[in-house]
Formats: sequence, structure tokens, C-alpha cells
Amino acid sequence: MDEIDAQGRQLLVDRPLLTRGRLSVYREIGAVGVDDWFPRLNVTLKKSGSDAVLWQWTTHSLPIDFEEPPPYGEDLLFEKYFELETPVRSPRGLEVVFELGRGASERGTVDQFSASLYLYPASFEDRGVQIGVLDFRQGLNASSTPMFARFNFPW
Repeated sequence: MDEIDAQGRQLLVDRPLLTRGRLSVYREIGAVGVDDWFPRLNVTLKKSGSDAVLWQWTTHSLPIDFEEPPPYGEDLLFEKYFELETPVRSPRGLEVVFELGRGASERGTVDQFSASLYLYPASFEDRGVQIGVLDFRQGLNASSTPMFARFNFPW
């Protein structure tokens, strides 16, 4: 554990360019026939205090195009890999905004939901930096949305 912490601290000291990222979403549903489109997740990575968006992604557009498959599929874990158009020297001064919205119905519900965003230097095999985590271990339902959560990486 100390080695992992030391690697993370060293990342902040060395400041290699962070060029890519990974969004991990865990979604567990308890019943069949629930809203496959819930929750609508919009993730925005930006520089704190500015409008400079480094990366943005949404599970599905509005209105929902039912010709397309639901965004989460049947797997519990969904991962989205991406490259930053503008690499960043440090995670300091970054913020991630998670926006949760309703799905296709007013009755969407999940037993557990978690979304986390990581940035990496040259390879996904390298040690990454966690920028923000949104975690609902006791479940989430449509009446709790819309919801916004903003996480600033410490200066």
C-alpha cells in the first residue's frame, strides 16, 4: 500500500503529461424490466474556474433514440476510454462534473451505481490519477434526479 501511495505522490512531483483517461461506471439493477436508460450520465472534465472543457461524454442524447441500444448493456461494469485533445501537466486545478438525469421513464431505479474518472500518462498500464468518484451504494431512483456533483482536484 505504501508503494502505491508513493507512486501517486511521485506522479504529482514528476508531472508527466496526462494524455488519456478512463471513465468506469458500475450499474447494478435488481429487477428485470427496469428502465435500461437510467440514469442518464453526463460527465464533463474541465479546468476549474473556466469554461475550458477538456473532455465531455453523455450516455445518450435527449430525446432518447430507441433505435439505438441502451448505453449500459447487460454488463455490470462499463468503461469508456478516451484521449485528451489537450494533455494536462497536472491534475491540480481540474474538476469533473457528474450530472445524473432520468432515463426513459419516471420510475428508473438501480440498486447500486458508481462512476469514476481517471487520467493517465502515456499508457493505461501506467499509474493513473483518480479525478472524481460518484458512488450510490444504497441505490438511486429517478425521483432523486436531476443531480449534479462537482469534484475539484486539490491544488
